Amino acid sequence: MLAHFIDSKPFQCGYFKDRDSLFEEYLLEDISEVEFEYLLAHGMRHFGDYFFRPRCQDCRQCIPLRVRTDDFQRTRSQKRALLACKDVRIEIGKPQYTEEKFRLYLNHKKRFQALQDDVEDHQNFRLSFYVNTPYGIEFEYYLNGKLIGVALGDHTSNTFSAIYTFYDAPDTRMGLGNFSILKQLEFARHHGVKHFYLGYYISDNQSLMYKAGFRPNEVYIDNDWRPFRNEKGDYLIPLNKLQWKNEEFLVKATAPLELA
Repeated sequence: MLAHFIDSKPFQCGYFKDRDSLFEEYLLEDISEVEFEYLLAHGMRHFGDYFFRPRCQDCRQCIPLRVRTDDFQRTRSQKRALLACKDVRIEIGKPQYTEEKFRLYLNHKKRFQALQDDVEDHQNFRLSFYVNTPYGIEFEYYLNGKLIGVALGDHTSNTFSAIYTFYDAPDTRMGLGNFSILKQLEFARHHGVKHFYLGYYISDNQSLMYKAGFRPNEVYIDNDWRPFRNEKGDYLIPLNKLQWKNEEFLVKATAPLELA
């Protein structure tokens, strides 16, 4: 693995207007599958070759969350999402950029105020989702022949990581976002994947609360994965105790370069 270290600076948090964010961040190249799975298991996320995880000084609310695919059980609302999207056709393959997908992405952002400051040019869109993705996988969703949604992720022997989903469904009651996660989970289980990573969960953020509904699940706190919500939906860790304090650098500059 080849690493380029980034001199991280605080910036405006995308979830809380009264806070600054700080990332531990790198540009990583030539990552083996074992190294990639290690990074995911320690709370790392990525867009292309840009890898990051929160290292905020005064906030600990971004919590990595994952599902053990063998244990996953659908809820009633998730079963309704599958039924509502029964006519959606799915195509799965390697990520392939098109202008149609970029336009769909822009339309998706218009519906979510929190995404309005996100990047909007096609070059950064391509670099984030369609370049340097050796483990990349893409789900395309079609209704009556029209592309209505795209989900991008990573797939290795032992892991599936949901990166980003954008869509423009004709009816919001379809629950296409939940349907997309369910289909990715279904794919992961079919391929014998152990862990399904859903990114960061923030209990005080309305747009991210849905992630905890895929259960039973685990959260990464105190450098370990712990059960969070069981199959019935009970919280096994009180929300006021849900904090992740990142005080270490996962990638260290040694000779040769190694993971912590």
